[in-house]
Amino acid sequence: MEIDYELAQIQNKEEERKNKRMEERIRALEKDLTLEKPLGDMRNILWANIIDSINDIWPSIHIIF
Repeated sequence: MEIDYELAQIQNKEEERKNKRMEERIRALEKDLTLEKPLGDMRNILWANIIDSINDIWPSIHIIF
């Protein structure tokens, strides 16, 4: 009977670990669904383009003033 109890405890702990891994995976997938990462990447690209265009025209602005 003790062996059955210990076996049940081991199985219960394994199920808890599986559930925890699944919850973490679900959280990661939810972040992807909210477009958090793609929007962040898009912002970075846009700001990089803005900074590049400012750097391109900055010498002209500097000469004018």
